[in-house]
Amino acid sequence: MQQLRVEYLAGYGLEVPDVTLAEAFYTAFGLQADTTTAALQMRAKEPGPAELVIVKGPKKRLHHLSFAIRQQDMAAFSERLKTFDIDTVTPPFGPIRDGLWFQDPWGTWVNLVPVEAKPPVLVAEPVLLQPRVDRHLWQELERDIRPNKLGHLLMFTHDYDKSEAFYVNALGLRITDKVPGKVAFLSGGKGIRDHHCFGLIPSTHRGFQHGSFHVDSVDDIGFGALQMRKAGFKDGFGLGRHALASNLFYYVRDPWGSWVEYYTDMDKISEAWQSREWNGLPYIWPDWAPEFWGKEMNANLEASPSS
Repeated sequence: MQQLRVEYLAGYGLEVPDVTLAEAFYTAFGLQADTTTAALQMRAKEPGPAELVIVKGPKKRLHHLSFAIRQQDMAAFSERLKTFDIDTVTPPFGPIRDGLWFQDPWGTWVNLVPVEAKPPVLVAEPVLLQPRVDRHLWQELERDIRPNKLGHLLMFTHDYDKSEAFYVNALGLRITDKVPGKVAFLSGGKGIRDHHCFGLIPSTHRGFQHGSFHVDSVDDIGFGALQMRKAGFKDGFGLGRHALASNLFYYVRDPWGSWVEYYTDMDKISEAWQSREWNGLPYIWPDWAPEFWGKEMNANLEASPSS
């Protein structure tokens, strides 16, 4: 019997006090707005569910998570959730995404959306070698950056170990690497895939840390950062290369203090991957910036439920 797993992170939702400002920010980032739906949807280039759904609310907060599942697994997931005393329901804000809806044990809304199967990922993508003789490569580079897809999201949680166990046991996510007490990275699906599509970080309460979108190259990251600066969103960090997962990155701060990331060149894993525990810095270059990483990147600015 095939193990029941979510395939990947399909999207997420944010509640913000200013939907127009959020649309301007994510449009500058390279996502395309769809205002024909009940809630604002922002899409990357690849087809499929909207990577980001934005709804209006009094404060900025994580509104929901959305994981892709196979159509034939919908009934099985509904039954599995019952073993955790969780029923699938229609959420009070309406069915803004297709599929199953439920609240995890901490009240975060989670959507399981059925998707078409994606083609298998090549272990090494073919590289078309073109001679760099008598060419101006800088003239040929694409400067209008649109991310290809959502890659991953990291979420703050106050109940770190139990949250990790729930997302592993209920949704079939697999721990790929972790830094004990600091971060756990999780992957979905099977076959060759990104090192992680989801992650958990301990905090005083639930909250959104960052969402990360895939682009093709380091030039795309650079032009994306420039694109954001020209649009007035100048607060960022990078360029750099992460340790775990090895991806190149650049972070941009959103208008409410959280982050969105351009990434490329992430490690791929297979069923043979062995999870390990590490202790070390989150990136190997540039120079370590404790002020940023300790007080900026890992600041959970979302209001706690008691506030």
